[in-house]
Amino acid sequence: MTPNFRRHRGFTLVELLLVVTIIAIVLALVFVAIRQLQNQARATACLSNQRQLALANSTYASDNGGRTISPRTDAYPPVNGMRGTTNCWVNTIGATVGNSVEQVKSLEQGALWSYMNEDPKGYQSPMDPTGRVRSYSFSSFIGVGGRDFFRRADDYYNFPDPESPEMPEGSRNVQFRSDTLSSIPQPSRTLATITEEDGLFQQNGVAGYNFQGFAIEIRPPTGAGGLWIDTPALWNIGRVNISYMDGSVDAPNIIYEQLEKIMQPNSSLPPLHEVTETGSRPAFRFMASILMPGVIRPEIQ
Repeated sequence: MTPNFRRHRGFTLVELLLVVTIIAIVLALVFVAIRQLQNQARATACLSNQRQLALANSTYASDNGGRTISPRTDAYPPVNGMRGTTNCWVNTIGATVGNSVEQVKSLEQGALWSYMNEDPKGYQSPMDPTGRVRSYSFSSFIGVGGRDFFRRADDYYNFPDPESPEMPEGSRNVQFRSDTLSSIPQPSRTLATITEEDGLFQQNGVAGYNFQGFAIEIRPPTGAGGLWIDTPALWNIGRVNISYMDGSVDAPNIIYEQLEKIMQPNSSLPPLHEVTETGSRPAFRFMASILMPGVIRPEIQ
């Protein structure tokens, strides 16, 4: 009897290509998922740092008669009867090289160093691609105003104009004082920290540092739109990582495509300073609403 042999047909070229294509698609999806998980993990760690900074500020205030840290990044002595700033949260004076690169020394000289367990990692966002020692800024509208009538933000900016006839009643000649925790009426809605890339001091491709506090121009709305004196870091794909004065954190999705192009027209360079958001300016209005709610009136946001 003749044995009954089965013929085994191998894969055709088309079938092999189909299998390879499916494997490539699966791997691509896996890599995308991994990148998303990594980005989420970095964003979570970034927000954890900001929570720690906000809580460190509250602890510092508890130890200093309720007075919070200053958002400035350099200490200066009293001038012309105005108080100096000795409680700046970091102090870059004497801690920079060529007025460009910030050193860990500026963190050590700041008011929050011991409250951050003397750990420089708490000042650096894992989302920050620049390698700088500090990725965060405090809001220019907290920790300022006491005994300095003309100083409304960052112990430096003189805005809004307290005597401008454009200022609504109730905001005219009002001092935006926030030098103590008790002078902040809504801490759970008041901005404490924000990620800021700040390319102002970038030189020869070397990342600079975040100079002073984070500020946008608060004034009665005009046809020109909302002026961002500083722009946030654009590391979290449309979101901005922030903390509030009570230690809560958030990553609001406020950076839409048109605004991102205005803030960072060249992706190989840091975001610009002093950009104007036109139209209905939703991102600007949100940011204005969390600077000093209960003090800065909605009419000038």
